[in-house]
Amino acid sequence: MSTEIHFEAEPGARSAMPQITPPKPVLRMAVAIAGLTLTLAVLASQFGIGKSADRYGTPVAQRALRFADAPDGGILVYDGSSREVAMTLPQGTNGFLRGALRGLADRRRRGHLSSDAPFLLTAWDDGRVTIEDPLTQQRIAVSSFGPTQVKHFVALLDRTGTVLP
Repeated sequence: MSTEIHFEAEPGARSAMPQITPPKPVLRMAVAIAGLTLTLAVLASQFGIGKSADRYGTPVAQRALRFADAPDGGILVYDGSSREVAMTLPQGTNGFLRGALRGLADRRRRGHLSSDAPFLLTAWDDGRVTIEDPLTQQRIAVSSFGPTQVKHFVALLDRTGTVLP
């Protein structure tokens, strides 16, 4: 006596599902479009095609600044040229400035770059204000974050900011 197990399709179920295959020209076209898209993306990134350049115009004031943590939790701002304390920012204030500086400093740490080099704070003739790290070439457009943030950074620039010709 042999025992065999036989499975039957459930009632109403199709025993063989029809296979749907797209026509070969459609598949070829899809592969060609994907390949062309990938090729154009690589070429654009390599040659800067489609990259927008942010033109700032002429700087009207610029100051090199170094920043350090104060023992009380504030921020000590040093003039980049004289290395004298230019300003002390109290603890719990200037949150945006702290965040911007942490971002710039973190980029330096990841690149194993010196933390002693000053940052450049610049006011431009079109009204924008930026802080830039000359070592990493990273620039933050402070003016993009509103007038309150600009006011805090301009206060650093106005103390003894060098007015450019």
